Amino acid sequence: MGPRMNAPSVDRYIAASRREPPRRGGPAPIYVVCSPNRQVGKTMLARLLTEHYMADARPVAAFDLADEGPGLADFLVHSVTIPNIRDVRGQVRFFDGLIETGNVPKIIDLSHREFANFFTIVDKIGLFEEARRRSIEPLILFLIDPSPVAAKAYGLLRRRFAGTSLLPVRNLTVAKGLPYCASFPHASTLVVSLEISMLGPAARALVEREKFSFLDLGKQASPYSDMSVRTRAELDAWFRRARFQFREIELSLIREQILTALQLDLSAGLQSALTV
Repeated sequence: MGPRMNAPSVDRYIAASRREPPRRGGPAPIYVVCSPNRQVGKTMLARLLTEHYMADARPVAAFDLADEGPGLADFLVHSVTIPNIRDVRGQVRFFDGLIETGNVPKIIDLSHREFANFFTIVDKIGLFEEARRRSIEPLILFLIDPSPVAAKAYGLLRRRFAGTSLLPVRNLTVAKGLPYCASFPHASTLVVSLEISMLGPAARALVEREKFSFLDLGKQASPYSDMSVRTRAELDAWFRRARFQFREIELSLIREQILTALQLDLSAGLQSALTV
């Protein structure tokens, strides 16, 4: 178990930040990539999501809260922050940053050991509620697997964060054939589903090398120059498939923003008409 976070101190800091006005703009969600179990594909999903934004030269803030390697920072060395949450100052800096820079998507690769502690603190300080007030949508991307631990944890998150998008992610390497609706029902207004398809042995071995980047597939340096044409094509198609799903999330968020704005305009118009 990692170091415990001091909830009351963070709570007071976040409460003070609520005096600031909400932010506006395009979707810049907080993605929490998580599972209570290890080796289910959390870091791989966080890598794909981070490089999705990087491929478009869009700003993104990625955080490695994994406590064993290889972690997100081992692959995207210059693009990932490892937060220091061993003291109150580091905890406040981390949580504050998640909601202060509202125009930049955040991606958190959450360790299975910090799973319970992280969500306990998030619930205590009302982080997700404050994020939504600032037009920042929190998304919990939960890697499902057949274990009872995963099903129980998913149910707890669904009850504790009823107003937050909880999306089951099926990594076919560990969850092939596992039904969503039984233990992992879709809990979001976003009409999307995420699935990580399987890779062949050669392609899998390459992506598991530290510092491997999907953005460098076209490079003529090792290890990229060592792969066969077939493996290169497989990895390119795999990355494109993942990016298509991430774009669906972004489009769903835009759709939600438009609907919310229309509802607010309609409500304001009705109130104005009633006061005339």
